Amino acid sequence: MFNHLDLNLNDNLTRKTIRGQRWYQVNETTQYPSVTTVLGCVEKSGLQAWKQAMGKSKADKEMARCADRGTAVHDMIEKYLLNNDDPTCNHELSNISLFNKIKVRLKKINDIHCQEHSLFSHTLKMAGSVDCIAYYDGVLSVIDFKTSNGTKDESMIEDYFLQCTAYAIMYSEMYDTFIEDIVIIIAPEKSNSMSMVYKKKINNYVAPLLKRISKFNEINNV
Repeated sequence: MFNHLDLNLNDNLTRKTIRGQRWYQVNETTQYPSVTTVLGCVEKSGLQAWKQAMGKSKADKEMARCADRGTAVHDMIEKYLLNNDDPTCNHELSNISLFNKIKVRLKKINDIHCQEHSLFSHTLKMAGSVDCIAYYDGVLSVIDFKTSNGTKDESMIEDYFLQCTAYAIMYSEMYDTFIEDIVIIIAPEKSNSMSMVYKKKINNYVAPLLKRISKFNEINNV
């Protein structure tokens, strides 16, 4: 059984789409772009090359499939951490297989602060929804769950670290609780390997996060 702390956190942000981008309504007069919207302001050369090689139609279809896959696995993880007796009910076998790759890592989680929780920062002027904030191996961490087609090394996932760094800063600002650790757990689809786990300190990613935010503001005349 996973223990959930009763912290009475606020979670009332409304998502909206503005010019094809995801934004959050923070209060009556303030709205901020999502973390993924900000980080996505820089087109990845590898992704662009892949889209061109695949062709737009096939690339769009594959990206939609991967998005659905990620949503399904996140749903199972959320239910499992909520101590649901049957988190895989009504899910496809292929997605259940990915969930099981991540499930073996979840035993290190306890004293959960929140799951799928909306956060924002007036300092960063961003908002987003964090997968999980909990103790991992006894250390309070931002924990993010990902799926992928194949294995990934650290050089391929800098944006994941930036994303979690933003969530850590937001949580600290909102609830006066310092978080210094990031945990990324990735389940590869086209591999027999277990899920990959990357643990990092946010201090290494604050500067590149601020640089990306500046780039987004420049592009969007913010």
